[in-house]
Amino acid sequence: MSAYLSFDIVLQLFFGGVIGLCLGLTGVGGGVLIIPILQVFFGMHAVMAVGTASLISTLVKVSAGIAHIRAGNIKWKEAGLILLGAIPCVLLTTELIVLLNQSAYYSELVNQAIESAIVLMMLLSLVSLYLKSKHAGTESNPVPRRKSYSIAIGGGCGAVLGSTGVGGGVMLLPAFNTLLGVDIKKAIGSSVVVALVLSGVTAMSYSRGGQSDWPVAVVMTSGAILSMPVAMRLVKAFTPAQLYRLTIGVILVALAMVLFFR
Repeated sequence: MSAYLSFDIVLQLFFGGVIGLCLGLTGVGGGVLIIPILQVFFGMHAVMAVGTASLISTLVKVSAGIAHIRAGNIKWKEAGLILLGAIPCVLLTTELIVLLNQSAYYSELVNQAIESAIVLMMLLSLVSLYLKSKHAGTESNPVPRRKSYSIAIGGGCGAVLGSTGVGGGVMLLPAFNTLLGVDIKKAIGSSVVVALVLSGVTAMSYSRGGQSDWPVAVVMTSGAILSMPVAMRLVKAFTPAQLYRLTIGVILVALAMVLFFR
């Protein structure tokens, strides 16, 4: 039993390190990567995986968010407007899911719906990032947007993140980069900081409903924090085009895990 527990902890630390590298380099590593890992390697059902992934994302993104703030990689105005729309939607969505998951009648349906939504968001993100990567070397001339446009985007991102745990790299990154015209490096930094706040709100809601595994979250977070400084040094060596390709690759791996290995 002791050897089994030791192996389990080593596995959690390893995957935590992988998540930290992916998050620091691409902004992807929250729900999109953690949830498939928790389901495939640790046997969690969808709602528990979302709650635990949100907790891990929150703990990991504290250090990542601070690093991006220090590097000046944040578009504060756009981030604030996104949060204004997202936070109420996160609160509403998470409370509804936790409530429905407590019902024997709706629990299985909720888990299946969440899994389908995660796959859909991965596919949409891949299309968005692929199209944007075609213009990675060109100058960005963002179109001025009304504040209500950014707030509405935030509302959509908040609803998805609250229900699936997916949002940082899969929704927020394309939202900043593709819809709001923020360059890829600042889009990564901004998505990490916004996702930190939203993941925190999501994690609190799921934890209150008993849908978070704290021991697993703490160990995986430790592994991610250890690998984060390496990622922050590496990101400076990548061109925008390389960052796009790396981000797309991470999402493809996570999608394959969800579709073929659960």
